Amino acid sequence: MLSRITRLVPLLLVILPGVVTACEGECIVGITKAFESNYTYSVNVVMRQVADDIAAKMIPNRQYFVPPISMVEPIISEYKKSAYSLLETAIFPGYFHGKCQRRNPKNPDGPLVNPPGCPNPDCPVVCGTPGSLVHFYSKLRFIAYNTTEHRLQALATPGTKAFGAVMKAVMREKELSGGTPTMRRSFWGSRLPKQRRDTQKDRDTLKNILRRIPSKLEAVCGGIRSESTKGLPNCSWEKQMKEFILSFP
Repeated sequence: MLSRITRLVPLLLVILPGVVTACEGECIVGITKAFESNYTYSVNVVMRQVADDIAAKMIPNRQYFVPPISMVEPIISEYKKSAYSLLETAIFPGYFHGKCQRRNPKNPDGPLVNPPGCPNPDCPVVCGTPGSLVHFYSKLRFIAYNTTEHRLQALATPGTKAFGAVMKAVMREKELSGGTPTMRRSFWGSRLPKQRRDTQKDRDTLKNILRRIPSKLEAVCGGIRSESTKGLPNCSWEKQMKEFILSFP
């Protein structure tokens, strides 16, 4: 994915305004889309693992009629709809915003000035410039990770539309594979309570599977869930992303 973005850099530089004082417009869109695209692979790996867990624990003899991944498609679909907007808000202006100028300690009554390295290439002040994003990159990538994790976790919570749709898909697949029928009743209706117990058991099983999404994402990203430079190494993309960020003026 990053290779595609890298190839786009010359074009972006042509269409960007000549001078800006902060990461705005194309800069915000480009960086947000880069993280969104980067996480596509990680999220897909996690959701395939979740789908396989559902098939193994909830579908009799793993005799499914559709690919297991289709059962969790409601979560994937809802995630894709909201990923960009949530990432953009979390990064800009959630953390990085504003100008970098500060008072010079040696001249406190003087004008605001850019500290060394600001606005680019390595600005030690939290502000809305590419140089600040580069300097605080460990924070930036942790924001992207947390936003992705929290969104997936929220969608997989019982009571949400996505959870209900996954539950419906699982029960349909379970019925087709020879599991509990959706209509199981005797002449006197004595089996209906059993059906309700089965459904609650299935719901609890699904809840326990989906609640592991955060730990699965952490594992896919390489573990060590922290802002440290060693944290989440598989979801860092530091070298490529820093180069891409600094391609914006």
